[in-house]
Amino acid sequence: MVTTAVSPKQRKAQLDGVVARYEAKGYHVEDRSSEFRVTMMRPKEFSFIWALLWFLLFGVGILVYLFYYMGKSDKRVTLEVEEFGRLTEQEIK
Repeated sequence: MVTTAVSPKQRKAQLDGVVARYEAKGYHVEDRSSEFRVTMMRPKEFSFIWALLWFLLFGVGILVYLFYYMGKSDKRVTLEVEEFGRLTEQEIK
């Protein structure tokens, strides 16, 4: 456990590294409320393959997939590097 404060430069570098990893997963920065806190969002994705399969296999099953898609929400996560260098990742529902 770290008991000494981490420099602001190190905290920012740590957060930037985590942001880059999330960007590689399809997230983008939605809000950067401070140097050490960022909210990221990944939009829901429509799968034409699943929609086509539902249509081909079940005919009106495309409606099931469309309702499923409309019920999905974008994924959001808040990332924060605290004073002692601890990273907090919190999913927003």
